[in-house]
Amino acid sequence: MDVATQSWHLGATSGRGSPLHSLDVRPSDSRLVQFIENNVLGVRAALYSLAQDSGAPRFLLFPMIHIGGPDYYAQIRQKLEKCDVIVFEGVNTFRARVVTLSYRLLVHRRRLGRVVQSSSLLFSGLRERLIHADVASAEFNDNWARVPWRFRIAILILGPLYGAYLYLTASRESLGSKMKTEDLPSSDEVMSGDIAPGFDEATLASRDRKLVATIESLMTKPAPPSTVGIVYGAAHMMAVTAVLMEKYRYRIDGSDWLTVFAYSDV
Repeated sequence: MDVATQSWHLGATSGRGSPLHSLDVRPSDSRLVQFIENNVLGVRAALYSLAQDSGAPRFLLFPMIHIGGPDYYAQIRQKLEKCDVIVFEGVNTFRARVVTLSYRLLVHRRRLGRVVQSSSLLFSGLRERLIHADVASAEFNDNWARVPWRFRIAILILGPLYGAYLYLTASRESLGSKMKTEDLPSSDEVMSGDIAPGFDEATLASRDRKLVATIESLMTKPAPPSTVGIVYGAAHMMAVTAVLMEKYRYRIDGSDWLTVFAYSDV
């Protein structure tokens, strides 16, 4: 999708009362919401504010790219100050670390000037507002064990090798070319499916269910929080927009673009 087409997905409404700056957005009944844009200047992430008319909690969506420029994480940290509750992701197991090893190696390439999300002190001073909305380590390991053993071994071997390859060859442009997330699956995603039986269940679907359950539990509290920040990987935002906009009839009432990283420092 080119930049001209991407602008069609963000129409023009005011974000009155939204903690995010108002940008142009499509009407609230749209099913296509863009989260990540790769254009000629760099990679940007769209932050959305979703609200109801009934006084239900407002949700601020922070679709995370796990490797980006320091300013990107600093701006998100500043916006999180407006949240009463912050829902966040994280699976702390050896297997999960191997799966994410490829991008964690990249931060040691000084030429790229990137940092990893976990090293950005994103939640410094906000610990009392945090709610962990991810699967427990034991559940992740159980799901991972259902992936056929030959694929698990291949990932354990190829993950570090791919990370080393990216470390030696990657540029900002090559990284950015792989980044694009909307809340409807692309034809490529539909055709590719699981890279291995059970892989999507372990890394995506089970975690989506945990995230949605946490969102719904906050909405049904006797005294729900006023503003909830959702800090989660961009690929999981499809599940968030589906439950809020389709099941609970939320609408987008504000948005803001942040630069994840630019292709040039100029």
